Amino acid sequence: MSQPEDKDSTNQPQSDIAGELRELGQQIEQAVRSALETERAQQLQRDIAAGMQEIGAQMQSALKTIQEDERIKGLAERGQQALSQAQQSQSAKDFQEALTRGISQLNDQMAAFVTRLQHPGDDAPTTGETTPLDKDKQ
Repeated sequence: MSQPEDKDSTNQPQSDIAGELRELGQQIEQAVRSALETERAQQLQRDIAAGMQEIGAQMQSALKTIQEDERIKGLAERGQQALSQAQQSQSAKDFQEALTRGISQLNDQMAAFVTRLQHPGDDAPTTGETTPLDKDKQ
């Protein structure tokens, strides 16, 4: 940022500050672009890309090995059977019914709340007769 040259320049308009900030932003952008264009930065980018490709190949190989492993297949089948049994149990059905009722009640309450928001004067609270608290000050 430029240094003020005399005491009158301390009252610079905000457009000068904005201009200086804009220039600073351009300088930072140019510095980053220059840094990215260096040979070292380009080599780093190539190294990262090669590393990511290698990781992808290793993950595919590991996934293929896992899919072919009989122990994993057996484990998956047992897990599927346990899930099926749990879904068929009475407690799971009871839980599902209770959850459904709870969500239904929540939906009803939300619908009533939305209606009150859309029509605020329709259900204004009513009050009874007002009773003064201090009868001496009437």
